[in-house]
Amino acid sequence: MMEEGVEVNGELTPYLYVIEKLHSIGNNVINKKTKDAVPLRVYETGTDKYQEFWVHPMFLSLQSFQFFKLFEEIKENNEEGIIEIEIPSLKSFAVVLYYLYNGDKSKLFEIAKIDESLCKGIMENIECLEINMASF
Repeated sequence: MMEEGVEVNGELTPYLYVIEKLHSIGNNVINKKTKDAVPLRVYETGTDKYQEFWVHPMFLSLQSFQFFKLFEEIKENNEEGIIEIEIPSLKSFAVVLYYLYNGDKSKLFEIAKIDESLCKGIMENIECLEINMASF
């Protein structure tokens, strides 16, 4: 599906090109309430702890199979309101989100080197969310 490309304005655009374009604007829209942003409440597995973010379905759906399924289900059911997900590590979710928005692997690796538990959380979240790691 993604290997072929992404439909943009009725035309098939190469997947990597779309991701590069999204990453080029990611820092300008990350966690900002723009017209296409939706509220996301992220819970840590086994706890009542959560954080809320403004996210853009296109950024997340194109890079995470779990987000793709979640947003497709929401669209099919015409659901509105706060979207909720559960992940293994709340502490590292913002780092993973940062990567999805700007594609900066060096920051991801730099943070992971500093804190072993954060590194473990990053990897658990990447696995849980089925993030496309082909670019690594």
